[in-house]
Amino acid sequence: MSDQPPALVPAPPVPDGVEPQEWANNLSEPSNYGGEAADRSREQLVPGPDGLVLARFREILLQTDELDWADKTLAGLSHKALWRNEETEASISLVRFRKGAGIPLRHSHASNQFMFCLSGRYTYVPTGLTLTPGSFYWNPKGSLHGPTLAEEESVLLEIYDGPHYPTQPEWYTDPADAR
Repeated sequence: MSDQPPALVPAPPVPDGVEPQEWANNLSEPSNYGGEAADRSREQLVPGPDGLVLARFREILLQTDELDWADKTLAGLSHKALWRNEETEASISLVRFRKGAGIPLRHSHASNQFMFCLSGRYTYVPTGLTLTPGSFYWNPKGSLHGPTLAEEESVLLEIYDGPHYPTQPEWYTDPADAR
């Protein structure tokens, strides 16, 4: 997170049938979340340890088609950051590989990687394992895999339960891309 306190959103109106006091207290525990959902949903700021500013949230709905794709430094790869726990480095993103793009080298992750294919054909070249719409893929922490190739433009929901990589992969020139 940046040094600037995160932006706040106004509290939504109290829904019918909910007591105002219940609604006032209906916020998450203080947390250090990042990503587009958190950026658009901080309702209260609270001090955290070591002067870190934490936020409290309500239910969050994010329309992903309203978000721009952010290019990574690997050609043909972009993402939409939906959620990130800055303390554990767990994250949820949409990733898009243009046709012909992919991860160029065999690698492993520092946590479990989960992917659900929304569209396209995304292939793990050495094994021939191909994600197609509706496929769920789990790559256990430390398991070597890749390189990969998008046989057609592919969009995947990608989830990590901790940090992405043990060290920054050589195919990224920006350290933020390995987060």
